[in-house]
Amino acid sequence: AVYIVRNPLDGAISLANHISGTIDDAIDMMAARGTETLVSERSVYEVYGSWSQHVESWTRKPHQAIYVMRYEQMLEDPERTFGELARHLLLKPRPEQLHLAIQRSSFDNLKKQEAEQGFKEKPDKAEVFFRSGKSGEWRDKLTRRQVREIVSTHHGQMQRFGYLTDELKHLVANG
Repeated sequence: AVYIVRNPLDGAISLANHISGTIDDAIDMMAARGTETLVSERSVYEVYGSWSQHVESWTRKPHQAIYVMRYEQMLEDPERTFGELARHLLLKPRPEQLHLAIQRSSFDNLKKQEAEQGFKEKPDKAEVFFRSGKSGEWRDKLTRRQVREIVSTHHGQMQRFGYLTDELKHLVANG
């Protein structure tokens, strides 16, 4: 399994789009412990839990079959990040193969493909599945109250994965 963890501050913005709701709706959903999915024609039953429960369930006990990577690292250094993933999967792509795979699966390319052909996993109510793919949008899109709420709810896992920066600690401490 490959588990991708993303800063919950940006995740809330993405989830709001995914559920066609407000950012506050997404924050509430991410905080809800024991969240479960409905069974439908398109999905099977799953227990997600809160964002923190979900992250912890996949990462608390390292296992050689589970590869954990940060979303932000995929954006910052895709060659290194996906090269490490390929090695974990016992693949040995040549540099040009890795580069081509990254290019073909880039966010911009996937967004273009969705615009041309649609995307099967897009929720019915969502405008698009591939919204922006950026990191750090929370600085412009979340209120201080929303940031404080997310950080206070998920600080433990945020700390584990390097999301609880001095900037955030200062922002939360100074209201």
